[in-house]
Amino acid sequence: MLSRHLRPRRLIALSVATAATGLLAPTTASATTGPQGGADHHFTTRILIGDTDPARGCSGALVSSEWAITTASCFANDSSEVTAGRPAVKSTLIVSGSGFSSSKAHTSTIAELVPAKGRDIVMARLANSAPADIPTVSLSSAPVATGDETVFAGTGRTATEWVPDKVHTAAFEVGRVDDATLAITGKTETDAICQGDTGGPLLRHTADGAELVGLATGSWQGGCLGTPETETRTDAQAVRADDLGDWISSVAGRSWTRQLAAGDFDGDKRADAIAIDETDGNLYLHAGDGKGGFAGRRQLGVQWETSRVITAGNFAGDSNTDLVAIRDNGLLLTYTGNGEGNFAKPITAGTGWNSMRLLAAGDFDGDKKTDLLAAHTNGTLYIYPGTGDGKVGRGIVAGAGWAGIRLIAGGDFNGDGKADIAAVHDNGTLYAYANNGKNGFNSGVAVGGGWKTTRLITSGDFNGDGMADLLALRGASTFYSYAGNGKGNFAAPVISQP
Repeated sequence: MLSRHLRPRRLIALSVATAATGLLAPTTASATTGPQGGADHHFTTRILIGDTDPARGCSGALVSSEWAITTASCFANDSSEVTAGRPAVKSTLIVSGSGFSSSKAHTSTIAELVPAKGRDIVMARLANSAPADIPTVSLSSAPVATGDETVFAGTGRTATEWVPDKVHTAAFEVGRVDDATLAITGKTETDAICQGDTGGPLLRHTADGAELVGLATGSWQGGCLGTPETETRTDAQAVRADDLGDWISSVAGRSWTRQLAAGDFDGDKRADAIAIDETDGNLYLHAGDGKGGFAGRRQLGVQWETSRVITAGNFAGDSNTDLVAIRDNGLLLTYTGNGEGNFAKPITAGTGWNSMRLLAAGDFDGDKKTDLLAAHTNGTLYIYPGTGDGKVGRGIVAGAGWAGIRLIAGGDFNGDGKADIAAVHDNGTLYAYANNGKNGFNSGVAVGGGWKTTRLITSGDFNGDGMADLLALRGASTFYSYAGNGKGNFAAPVISQP
């Protein structure tokens, strides 16, 4: 048991030089000479705080492809100073899979922190989602109890390495169990938790696999590299996570953006993004910087959670960008923009749109008016000619077999003056469909792969070069702006996390 008068040393590491000694902060977690973790510990993450050398480092665990869990004290000396939102300094997460130097290791900046109330725990959102083949940790199905056998996995020092390349583990028995903390003791003299292991997962192994019961917060570090040889204690502390399953799941299940559209909404001649937040149902503007990136968001409206699909364009014919939405009740509504980032009361442009699952805007019929392009649930593609007053005419069948396409955007991608389609198929391939000038489109041409994790797309001239670009949303709220080359293809993306 830990002494009531002596406090175990904290485990945050300062990364030493990246040359001879390597990064001291986030290495594989194992205590002293514990064994390397197997495939069932590949959810263990390394976290670097700051982009200087040395940098703070600690450990954590991947909860979902977009979220990891660690301690708040990983990000500040006083965990109470960690607030919700973007980390105070640049923070990077690496999840190893088979090894931190492996080509399969996934690296992402941390875009957002969500602290747990009254507990030294924080959820960290990845700017770039982890691949589906990297496992995530399971949450505890029962309370932790005194006498439980557990395994710790982390990325800190071992007995012989400053920065191991693979996750290491150590065996612990649970001693005292308080409301928020656990006292644990190494099963052998080589089972210890070392510097750089803060936030690493404490796991209870069951018939269904490892489940998360806590996160490391402090240790005597007996036997760890750099610890005096006279220090042999392997007692440690952890913060409980076994009773936070509902909170962890609610945060990990959150998704910021449910719908996305683009256009110059604020009248500064730069294309912006407009989005509906899944969490609060409100409408937000992300101002474009004219270089393919986006600034922080500004709230425009409330109670947009009943809008199923949105798109944007000049539907009223007054040079301002308007917003069109399909509501859950099947109403098609046009919100005319005022050129200053706000919208008037909606115009009912149609009813019975319940079966339309995809929507895009552009001059698809060549009459210089903005039209709607809609994909029906039965796979039929329609063009609805704009009337120039915020409404649309009768639909024209423009194609069939679009059931296997999950995202569309409209724009003149090949530079011929006619609005084309960019579409993401269910298999993750991006196709360009050129307008044939006859209320239809030519066969699709594959222009990119690996779009399976893309959640939403829209189009606009985001870099101000006069050519239609493509904007993709991945993860919770990371924007990828692909500049169009005017020939139906796209450049490498500009990535922003507004």
